[in-house]
Amino acid sequence: MLTMMSQIRLPLYCCYASSTSISETHHQVFNGNTVSRQEIRRGLPSKGRMSSDTLDLLKDCQLSVKQVNPRQYVAQIPQISNLEVWFQRPKDIVRKLLSGDLDLGIVGLDVLTEFGQGNEDLIVVHEALEYGDCRLSIAIPQYGIFENVNSLEELAKMPQWTEDKPLRVATGFTYLGPKFMKDNGIKHVAFSTADGALEAAPAMGIADAILDLVSSGTTLKENNLKEIESGTVLESQAALVASRDQ
Repeated sequence: MLTMMSQIRLPLYCCYASSTSISETHHQVFNGNTVSRQEIRRGLPSKGRMSSDTLDLLKDCQLSVKQVNPRQYVAQIPQISNLEVWFQRPKDIVRKLLSGDLDLGIVGLDVLTEFGQGNEDLIVVHEALEYGDCRLSIAIPQYGIFENVNSLEELAKMPQWTEDKPLRVATGFTYLGPKFMKDNGIKHVAFSTADGALEAAPAMGIADAILDLVSSGTTLKENNLKEIESGTVLESQAALVASRDQ
């Protein structure tokens, strides 16, 4: 269900979502050659809560997404001519916006920042679609040497971390993680790549901390982990993004 703020902001998004004045020619480079096309391509998340919430938003805009075959990843919005919908993984939406294969896309700001890496060819058209809310945060154990550590500053000053024995952080955000630490002047950190079930990494002894998306924080508590002061890398929610080349 949409919040009151969502209802206020929804008409603005619907203006972008339901525009039928699609007459420009769009270009992309394929094997070194420039290929022209008339249709606009919009990328939508293919799975999960972000996907279902995005379809609900379009429905609230009186737009229906029609797939000829549920197993196919291309669909149409009958109310808009010359529009193709591509169902993609969020990170692939960002990549295809950069390559020019997509003109518009809906992704979380976390994914946009991680895989877009500040590229100026990505334009945030609407940064607050009011769903998919979460934050990218550092979390550490509640016990042991971390019991009395409650801030990023305290974590950085722990004498345990040296050049030979750095703070080990498990994350799927290998761009944002190191950038955040560098921007905050924190040294002696080593990141390891991991996808899914990051909360178990400290208990398994393969990481000292994690950098992951947090919604309610319940999963962290269930795994005896805690967020720390100044340890939030970014606040995220769904956003409408365009390719500068579109």
